[in-house]
Amino acid sequence: QQVREAMEQRRKHHIEQHDASQARDGRIFYRRNLLATLREREVTRIGAEMAESKALPFRATTDGESVSGKFTGTVQLSSGKFAVVEKSHEFTLVPWRPVIDGQIGREVMGVVQGGSVSWQLGRQRGLGI
Repeated sequence: QQVREAMEQRRKHHIEQHDASQARDGRIFYRRNLLATLREREVTRIGAEMAESKALPFRATTDGESVSGKFTGTVQLSSGKFAVVEKSHEFTLVPWRPVIDGQIGREVMGVVQGGSVSWQLGRQRGLGI
């Protein structure tokens, strides 16, 4: 009974937030990409909260964007674990992957793609003469 009530409250919440609609026959239709939308909202909310304590502005990332800065730690959200990447004037939260754990305190660079980050680690070699 409690589970049914909780699910009904959640459905009502999604309808109030315009994340879902209810058909005349009672069926619920959820918005496309709802999980991605909920994840973005959570990252934005937590980023804003962290910005107050860090005294640095938070900047959300977009798909295809390059991210670089110092990897200063991680934060666990409902939607997953995120890496905190700081620059001198701002910070961002990007999806964490185990491959960057050894890079804490170091400069990192990656590209945000489809809810993940392709990290480019190690020394980048230029053309030698």
